[in-house]
Amino acid sequence: MPKFNRSQIMKAAWAHYRSAKAYVASNPYLRGSVVRFGDCLKAEWKRAKALVAKARLDAAVVASIDALKAEILTLDCKPFGIRIGAERWALVAELSTLEAA
Repeated sequence: MPKFNRSQIMKAAWAHYRSAKAYVASNPYLRGSVVRFGDCLKAEWKRAKALVAKARLDAAVVASIDALKAEILTLDCKPFGIRIGAERWALVAELSTLEAA
């Protein structure tokens, strides 16, 4: 499990709490609503974990893009007598979908 900067998460949670409390106080339609620090802290932990998951996914996508490019280069080095058109086209299509995401 990755290590999180708990100080940064707590500071973000307090900022979230203060802004939510100010928003509720300034909006007459929300009179009587309760803003809880625990909810703000939970939201900030969820955001921090989502950022870590996104970074892991990005790293996995970059690794698969590199592998596909290497495979395309390997195909390009084959002799002229071997037909690689269909296989190369499939790899290029998969590569373009990964790069677009």
